[in-house]
Amino acid sequence: MLKFKHVFFRSFVGSNGASQVVFAFLLIPCCLATDFRAAPFLPNISFLWGWNAPTEPCSKKFSVSIDLSLFSLIGNPQKDAIGQPITLFYVDRLGLYPHLNKHNQPEHGGLPQLGNLTAHLNKARTDINTYIPKDDPGLAIIDWEEWRPIWARNWKPKDIYRNKSIQWVQRQNPGLSAIDASNRAKQNFETAGKNFMKETLTLAKSIRPKNLWGYYLFPDCYNHHYTGPVYNGSCPYIEMRRNNELGWLWSESTALYPSIYLNTVLKDSIRGARFARNRVLEAIRVSGVRNAKSPLPIFVYARPVFTDVSSEYLTEMDLVNTIGETTSLGASGMILWGSFNLSQTVDTCRKLQGYMNTTLNPYIINVTLAAKMCSQVFCQEKGVCTRKDVNTESYLHLNPIHLTVELVENGQFTIKGEPTVEDLKLFADHFICSCFANMACEKKVNVETDTIYINVCASKNVCLRTVLNPRNATSPNSTREILHSSTSLVLFLLFLIVLENERFGMQTRL
Repeated sequence: MLKFKHVFFRSFVGSNGASQVVFAFLLIPCCLATDFRAAPFLPNISFLWGWNAPTEPCSKKFSVSIDLSLFSLIGNPQKDAIGQPITLFYVDRLGLYPHLNKHNQPEHGGLPQLGNLTAHLNKARTDINTYIPKDDPGLAIIDWEEWRPIWARNWKPKDIYRNKSIQWVQRQNPGLSAIDASNRAKQNFETAGKNFMKETLTLAKSIRPKNLWGYYLFPDCYNHHYTGPVYNGSCPYIEMRRNNELGWLWSESTALYPSIYLNTVLKDSIRGARFARNRVLEAIRVSGVRNAKSPLPIFVYARPVFTDVSSEYLTEMDLVNTIGETTSLGASGMILWGSFNLSQTVDTCRKLQGYMNTTLNPYIINVTLAAKMCSQVFCQEKGVCTRKDVNTESYLHLNPIHLTVELVENGQFTIKGEPTVEDLKLFADHFICSCFANMACEKKVNVETDTIYINVCASKNVCLRTVLNPRNATSPNSTREILHSSTSLVLFLLFLIVLENERFGMQTRL
């Protein structure tokens, strides 16, 4: 049994499960007219899970199976992988991206203002057709990290791009003052950088419009000052202003791909939650710049391991601080990225297999079911539950007093228990509905008297189906049925009829 924090308790383990807030009568307004989220990219998947790691060697080479059944989209980031639902374009896979190599030697001009945009776009067209041969729905992420389109953000070690830009201007115009040369270099650099990034997106969308195009790590929050004595995770104001200057990028993108990779400094720390939270919040803010009522979808990149120790997996607390934060804020989904370190040997594959079975997958099931349940009950499945107060530790978790995710002998997961009215009250007290774009999801639910129907699944074979009828409930376990989707609806209804008859003969539990 995993000991996850339930809803708004930062330290949940050890709780007696009793609700700290009791309502005699509860009407829940579940939508703010000005708060929207992007509609689901795939039908009926309000939060999309993507796997972007080269784990095929585990099964093909070492006969170690990795359970990826919870992931709707799976892609291998390696260069020889084509035709995938997740495509990651590194610097050498898309066009003629001007940059300096690891030896500081120029590639394709080196500086964006010295690159050949026409030749780049011609090559990019070929590359897109190669890596995405069919126009099927998918995620397409451009990973260009060598330089940043805003001049001021190219600090060490990227300041070489500023220095070389100034030197080039001075060679062309030896009579310019240092200030004038710097200003002209800045203008040349930012104009060319914008053209390369913007025109690449324009081309990509015209060739493969069914893919959601965007740049990895955009937007960034630059809130890495977490080693100081005080850290609230907030994005520096100057960086938010600079993100505002990238309106042209947000307008051209069809998705945002921020990152919340964790360093071991943030392990098991509230600072990790603050770090991830503010990065996701900045992406949410930026997503509505183009159209607040139809924001861009946000797919948050995360890693199952730490960036500085790639052999160490995130703890349960770290998953709460990353995945838990992302789901509770209303992002569109998450992409878990990994390198060959995960599948290099039989030992690393077995370690990954164990982590997936005991830690990661159970948590994904937990938050997926909780988020879907909240959306179904309160948002008519036309929106997602998001925190009323973004700076609280409120999470969309199943209550472990009533529900547990367990791994059974055949390697499958099952759900034991059922939710209660009190669990729904906690959701209602700490979450609102953020409606999908151009939808109305407002719904008033009286959880004290209304019959609540719950039918949600984390995957094809892991579902939670139950009916809560507070007026007739006699125990926390009444009207319960946890079914796999393969069970027929007829049997489910017959079970409820029999159970209903039995329930009226039970003595009321005080």
